[in-house]
Amino acid sequence: MDQPPEQPFDNNAENIPNPNNQGWKITYQHYGKVAARNMNANAGNLDSSLDNIYERFLNEQKLDEDGIKQRIKKLREEILQKRNQKEGVNVELLSVGQLKDATEDRIERLEIEKVTLKDTEAPAADYLPFVIGLFITILLTFYLFVFYSSSGYSAFYGVKQGSLGFINPNVFAEAKNKGGGVIALIVLFPVIFLGMGFLIHDALSKRKYLFIMCLLVFTLIADAIIGYKIAQGVHNNEFNADLTADQWQFHMVFSEINFYLVLVLGFVVYLIWGALLHYVLHKHYEMQPDKALEIRLENMDRKIFDQRQTLAEHQARINEFKGQLAIIENELSDKEKDVIGYENGVVPINISLLQSSIGEFMMGWFSYTNMMYPVDANKRSLEAREKQKEWLDIKILSLSKEH
Repeated sequence: MDQPPEQPFDNNAENIPNPNNQGWKITYQHYGKVAARNMNANAGNLDSSLDNIYERFLNEQKLDEDGIKQRIKKLREEILQKRNQKEGVNVELLSVGQLKDATEDRIERLEIEKVTLKDTEAPAADYLPFVIGLFITILLTFYLFVFYSSSGYSAFYGVKQGSLGFINPNVFAEAKNKGGGVIALIVLFPVIFLGMGFLIHDALSKRKYLFIMCLLVFTLIADAIIGYKIAQGVHNNEFNADLTADQWQFHMVFSEINFYLVLVLGFVVYLIWGALLHYVLHKHYEMQPDKALEIRLENMDRKIFDQRQTLAEHQARINEFKGQLAIIENELSDKEKDVIGYENGVVPINISLLQSSIGEFMMGWFSYTNMMYPVDANKRSLEAREKQKEWLDIKILSLSKEH
């Protein structure tokens, strides 16, 4: 709809356009400039202008009979939506409340189990897996000792004719003929790999996975070198015996079965032995009476902690739903009051819209004050702002009492 043009300022206060005049359209900000000019930006008489703004605001809120019916219909639809929303939140609240009660029951049972566990001590440990694991670990330890003794000797001193290099039953007899240093070498050489296996167990306990990876890479490289030397030695023996016409070349290692046998019988078995060693040592630690009880109590504490975290999450959701219900209740109450007001001919006041309108008026007041009184504009604006706040607080309080 086209609006009539705004009229220019009039120096006479009496000629300020009446905001209640239906034929006149003036913005709140424009009226704020007019009021500030005619009052010389003096906040002492600001109440009268604010009262006029309030009267205009009330007139703008009035509706004809059909408009009132439409507004009531819309409000009742909104009330129905809010009640449905409230019902949904209540259902969610009930569900979370049941989850919270169940979590509290679980925490209580866990606390009772923890006390009972302390009183009765730890139950008897299951020794069978430990005994089986220990037996296999001991056998694999002997196997690795023999394997690395034989293969290490072959890698350092050559593969005996007719031998695969890593299977040499006479390795200690041959080493004896070469002197005590060789015997010491073949006895101590496997200790390197057995020691690294123990280090892997310690690193697993401390979760030093990068260190474990370095140890495994070193072992794989060592086994690959041993495998290469054995494959080369076996091939050279076959060449010297005229069983093959090709002299050894590096690329032949990838087609030599002995190379892969060393990796499988050495490195792969070494991995299995290391895992079993870790299991046996860790299991032995857990089987100690005090340690077993300590571990079970730690597990119980961890379960209780997890349940308490879950309980806190449920409580947070309950608080959130209760907050939503409080907001919905307030909105329902306001809308029901608005319906009653419209039905009884009382126009409900939109407080937020009133504050916005007053704020727009004050923007005009401050704009004129800053332009015409730059020297003491801050002082005048502060006085006007305090006056406006006082008026608005009183008005909102009175409206809340009326409704």
